[in-house]
Amino acid sequence: MPGRLRAAVALLGALLPAVACAASQVPSGSSEGGVWLRVTGRLEVYARPDSAAGVWGLVQPGDSLPLSGVTRDGWLGFDPGVPQAGNSGSFRYRWVAPGGVCVLSGDASALDTLWGPAAGIVYAMTFDPVPVLEAPDASADAADTLPGCSAARIAERFEGWYLVDPSDGPAPAVLPGWIPEEAVSVSGDPESVPTPADQTGDAGIGNPASETSTTL
Repeated sequence: MPGRLRAAVALLGALLPAVACAASQVPSGSSEGGVWLRVTGRLEVYARPDSAAGVWGLVQPGDSLPLSGVTRDGWLGFDPGVPQAGNSGSFRYRWVAPGGVCVLSGDASALDTLWGPAAGIVYAMTFDPVPVLEAPDASADAADTLPGCSAARIAERFEGWYLVDPSDGPAPAVLPGWIPEEAVSVSGDPESVPTPADQTGDAGIGNPASETSTTL
């Protein structure tokens, strides 16, 4: 193997250890610029970087995808180039699983490290910074602020409000609390998120009737 190609393979192995592309065929650069994934077999694409999320679509052999980043566990994210007015941050990407039939080209060190939403979780997505309140009341004190283009797991819903848990999201240091529904977009089925009525007799976690309503 030529030294230049061997160096490129070593670089990809160090940066993307979980991605089992055809390493012996990885070129050391691309005239197109950026980092590209060239599909060498029928490739499944996922809506979230989680095999339990379900297949979003298929990419045929010979097609190429411009990559936007990679998760810490090796999922490759790309912008599918379709209208996504309701999505922000990592929810704008579609995902290729580690071990896909592919060839990477370009400088892999240029890829951003991306946070990836898990399957089965309902998330609130922000476009602008959103104050996180201590109670589901517009007059309540702010506990923290969820950044713009971020997300947080919705733990509970109550009369136009979401109790969010940013520890499951790209800004895990943000404190949990309440945000108004109209301030965010939602990925997932909000109707599947529990309400206080679903937790009869529970005056604790997330119940607006509780003095500890922001405890998660």
